Amino acid sequence: MSSVTEILTSIEETFKPMGEIIGAIIAGIIIGIIGVAKKRRYFLRSKLFKDNRIKEKHTQIHELLTEMRILSRTSRCLIFQFHNGGSFADGSSIKRFSVTHESVSVGVESMILESQDVLVTRYMELLSVLEKTPNTIIKVDSLSESSLMSSLTINSVVYFCVCPLKCVDGITPMGFLCCHWCNEEDLSTIREEGIEIKILEDVIESKSKNINAHLAYNTGK
Repeated sequence: MSSVTEILTSIEETFKPMGEIIGAIIAGIIIGIIGVAKKRRYFLRSKLFKDNRIKEKHTQIHELLTEMRILSRTSRCLIFQFHNGGSFADGSSIKRFSVTHESVSVGVESMILESQDVLVTRYMELLSVLEKTPNTIIKVDSLSESSLMSSLTINSVVYFCVCPLKCVDGITPMGFLCCHWCNEEDLSTIREEGIEIKILEDVIESKSKNINAHLAYNTGK
């Protein structure tokens, strides 16, 4: 009987360390799975939080753009931002701009789809307007024949105004804000109400600076 006991004791002593090792391995696997699950949950929460912040930021900017459109009686307000689009053979960047935000009146066609990855060199006249007469309401038919005039005419724009947008440093160009009036009567009505065009231009400039501040702050540019 004692020999049987000794055999069982021997077997137990032989397999006990192995059992402890297997137990440690299983425990390690479980802890690893829990760790991965926690990391994944943290990642998903962080991504959801980031997505919500991005959505909130763009919603806020769109609301400010819509407020500006309503106050200025414009048909369409757009934000264009500059960006790089590849490089030339000599290594220099190909400068482009795209519409990132847009607010349009009922019945006015959107321009957001047709205004993506546009070569800056196609619209040198626009850059000239931004430099020489920013925040100024300009009649389209007063422009010389150019890509700018053609684009505005095709999109039924009668008057327009462009406002420069700067990065956080207040110097580096970020892009520009553009207001379109597609109905000449809109500005005529404003004049009839006793509101001078200069006052309207001041309102547009003030609102564009407010939008610029939100845009630069939220993008960190």
